Amino acid sequence: MKIRDYSLLAVVVLLGVFVQVLLVAADWKETPVRAAEEFTRAFFKLDPAMTERMCADLAADEAAVDTLIHDAAVRARARGFSPGYLRMQLFHVEATVLAQEAQTAQVHLNSEMRRSIHPVFAVFAKMWGLGKAYHLDETLDLVKEGNQWKVCQHDLQIIM
Repeated sequence: MKIRDYSLLAVVVLLGVFVQVLLVAADWKETPVRAAEEFTRAFFKLDPAMTERMCADLAADEAAVDTLIHDAAVRARARGFSPGYLRMQLFHVEATVLAQEAQTAQVHLNSEMRRSIHPVFAVFAKMWGLGKAYHLDETLDLVKEGNQWKVCQHDLQIIM
């Protein structure tokens, strides 16, 4: 091969790296859709980190989040399950911005959910059609606090 052949290959590889860097940079952009998805995923995994995507009014009542998680665990144990049984994983998330202004937004989420006792469990359950698939169809209200979008109102419920 001639050096000219290698230079063409090098240009193609460099172009690919450049496009990849642009795509990664675009993915880091803070959007209401990203905030709504992150909050919803954390909520259904019963992850206390959901407070990071809650507006100051909701996050200030940290006891409410602890109570939500504790009550869910108590209800699960009362039915003979471990608290992990209540965790859900979202699939095929479709998020639509219904309204957006400078400091407020409204995002509609439509998704399929499956039990996620263990993160791998939900993936295998989906692949082989095991267990029940639940449908999520909710609208979340968000506000921009600082440079981050945060959820201020939701009607999400833990599924038993």
